[in-house]
Amino acid sequence: MMDPFGARAREIIGEFGGIEDFLMKIPMYTTVEEALERITWEDEPPEEVVELDDIRDLMSFYALLGALSHSPYGLEMELVRDKNLVIYVKRLSKGSFEGLSINVRRIKEGEIPEKDRLILEKLRYREIGDDEREKLRIGYKMWLRHFLPLWDGSLREIYIRNSWAYLRREEVIEVWKKAYERSFERAVTILYDIRDELPEFYDELYSRIKSVAEEKFKERFKLGGVSAGPLRFDLFPPCVKKALEGVGSGMRNYAITVLLTSFLSYARICPTPPSKNIRVKDCIKDISILEKEVLPVIIEAGNRCKPPLFEDQPNEIKNIWYHLGFGFTERPSLEDSGNSTWYFPPNCDKIRANAPELCRPDRYCRGIKNPLTYYLRRLYLERKGGGEGG
Repeated sequence: MMDPFGARAREIIGEFGGIEDFLMKIPMYTTVEEALERITWEDEPPEEVVELDDIRDLMSFYALLGALSHSPYGLEMELVRDKNLVIYVKRLSKGSFEGLSINVRRIKEGEIPEKDRLILEKLRYREIGDDEREKLRIGYKMWLRHFLPLWDGSLREIYIRNSWAYLRREEVIEVWKKAYERSFERAVTILYDIRDELPEFYDELYSRIKSVAEEKFKERFKLGGVSAGPLRFDLFPPCVKKALEGVGSGMRNYAITVLLTSFLSYARICPTPPSKNIRVKDCIKDISILEKEVLPVIIEAGNRCKPPLFEDQPNEIKNIWYHLGFGFTERPSLEDSGNSTWYFPPNCDKIRANAPELCRPDRYCRGIKNPLTYYLRRLYLERKGGGEGG
């Protein structure tokens, strides 16, 4: 089996010129219907999907990832992730572990002391059948430092010796499943930042995926997706929390007008925008949401600055509305939406360049390129339960 996140997959994508070029070329080689075959089956994946050759498999898989870039961390992502996990586990159960994205190795004869192997593999239990004995056989190992972040079970189940975790075949598959889920989320997060450059093929494919997800999850779909709702300040990225505390004179305009205005507005009314050219009036029918829930937070943060931003620069309120897409005005109406650009939150690299004092990454920042994606991911993890990040 070729791991979609393994070395061979990365090599193939590199031969096409990198991930962006690969996604651009996918529509030339595959169709929406071929990609959908990976997620529209019911009980078991079709044999023709399981037996796809490496290139066609990689293209149809990454076609789905490209489509998910339009709405990461929704139930559409859960559908695509889990359906494809079944496909890959089915292949893994019959194939070798060579080329997996996890660093797993075969063990050598005599590496496990004979007395330990007798106990671990129950070699003295003659009544155990061949199939069950094969499941008990320990044939692989991983460095403990690579194994621990990917293992959810008890360590009492694992034989550990000289900084290695020794594993049965099923345990290797469980570890790989965890690595796959983390790689999947990371890939969708990365592609989110290039979604506007992707061909219309991915818009159509996402629309079809959403229809499949709506049918599959029905009532849960309304509750489970990342949609507009009250702001969760506890799930904000560190840079936004820092801006909310107030900043010094050198960073006030960037932290308040550029970062907070864009982040809070998108997070509140349009957390998964279909494109970066969207207008506020495309998302809401009542401007009071901004006036009562977003603008007061921005003003409070501005007042915490030293010196207070809006005392020094009272016209900066007009600039806030300008960055929200209403033009340079103090009393906008919803019809004014579109008079200027509704600025999207700046990427993390721009924040580091323009306001490095704001950038204090935490464990959830890993692999994140935009503060809004951070927020979407935290909302997703919260919905899953526990809020634990990879």
